[in-house]
Amino acid sequence: MSKDEIRKAIKEKRLAKKVTIADIAKTVGKNPTFVSAALNGNHKFTADEAKKIGDLIGLDADLTASLSKFPVRADFPNATDPFKYRLLEIIGVYGDSMREQANEMFGDGIMSAIDFTLDMEKVTGSQGEARCKITLNGKWLEYKTF
Repeated sequence: MSKDEIRKAIKEKRLAKKVTIADIAKTVGKNPTFVSAALNGNHKFTADEAKKIGDLIGLDADLTASLSKFPVRADFPNATDPFKYRLLEIIGVYGDSMREQANEMFGDGIMSAIDFTLDMEKVTGSQGEARCKITLNGKWLEYKTF
């Protein structure tokens, strides 16, 4: 099966069982954002975690095993999806400002996307509206001179 076929089959099973990403995260003790990325083929679970997920949502042995294979992260970016597009737009509008502030705070370097966590939560705005709060937390990697 292709990555897309695997992703679709796992999602169909999860939705048919009415299991949320948060349910799976609780089952394996992982962050929901990590779990969602792994279910989409962009991270991997341990074999034990994959078995727990397979049991929870009724995956066959092949789909369960696919959850612990090394991912191939080859579908970035998808600028047609509105959520992803808006994230790219935020970086386009604020990226230079964020870079300048980061350089002032930390010096010349980059934020790691390897030693990294991401949290997303629903918060209430000042006028009672639902808001999406995203926290990116990456280790600062300083550029070296030589």
